[in-house]
Amino acid sequence: MKKILFVCTGNTCRSPMAAALFNRLAAASGIGYAAASAGLAAAEGIPASVNAIKAMEGYPGADLSCHTSRRLSYTDIKEACLILTMERIHRQYILSMYPEAYQKVFTLKEYVCGTDGDITDPYGGDEAVYKHCAEILSQAVEKLIEKLK
Repeated sequence: MKKILFVCTGNTCRSPMAAALFNRLAAASGIGYAAASAGLAAAEGIPASVNAIKAMEGYPGADLSCHTSRRLSYTDIKEACLILTMERIHRQYILSMYPEAYQKVFTLKEYVCGTDGDITDPYGGDEAVYKHCAEILSQAVEKLIEKLK
């Protein structure tokens, strides 16, 4: 099974939502990939934000109720065949720390849409903001699954 890693800042919102959405679709399509998530500034063991959990309720099989945050590690970099960040600054940081990973680090938008851009952090927003972020992530993940087939 090939590993895809989604990366954001705190690993309580965007990257866990993206990983959950990806794993939900990847399992259904049988493409041979599994996703994990990590954060660049994550405190270890923090649960997913309440609104991220609520936003995922609209996507059966994408449950974040047991998610806990974790910080990006060198092992993550080595094991992942593809690393997809939520923002350009995340990509830049990873490449500054692990330049050898340059062939497998992209923003999610860059990889699936060909346009470099950020997925806005919903942190601190209300449930509607998180649901909007989940919709953007879901569309990007659907494109990613098609690209990997």
